[in-house]
Amino acid sequence: MKPISYRQTAVTAFAALLLSACTSINQGGAQQPGGGIAVDTSGLPVAQRSVTTPSNWNDLIKQIRASDTLKLGIQVNRVRDGSLRVILPGGNTYKGGNARLDNRMKPVLNTVANAFAQSPYLRIKVVGHSDSQGDSVTNQTLSISRATAVVNYLIGRDVKSVLIELEGRGSIDPLMSNSTAQGRATNRRIELYLYEIR
Repeated sequence: MKPISYRQTAVTAFAALLLSACTSINQGGAQQPGGGIAVDTSGLPVAQRSVTTPSNWNDLIKQIRASDTLKLGIQVNRVRDGSLRVILPGGNTYKGGNARLDNRMKPVLNTVANAFAQSPYLRIKVVGHSDSQGDSVTNQTLSISRATAVVNYLIGRDVKSVLIELEGRGSIDPLMSNSTAQGRATNRRIELYLYEIR
């Protein structure tokens, strides 16, 4: 009998992981706001979690809007699944075409970070977006880098990394047409999805 190679072992382990994930999903894996399947810290799907709307959601909305003292165009709205979506406009979130966070956006992020001290159930998903200028790989990389800058800032404000999910969507989810400068500026954005899991 031939010995099993490292590659065969790795392929078998990966197939078993995929099969267990599919089984968990079919048994009712929870959908997370903004897309994707909820997973635990080991990366396996979670089937027994439910998203709830906090009682202080209205207060948090007011605090986030009030922290936009420079009138940068922050948008805050509720999503059908009970989460709260905060849109940080790209023109004011980042300088130029890079991923360095603009200081003018930090008061809003400070307010978001402070909300985590109020609820042990609060979670956040940070989603980066780009316009359609450039190739898809560059746009995807840029959207991830920009979302990472926000995540790193939140972690620096004592939000635990296990409470944060990050996603880069490149240019595949525009809010407006990319055929105009205004549309492209609108599409370059960060979306924060705040929600509680009990």
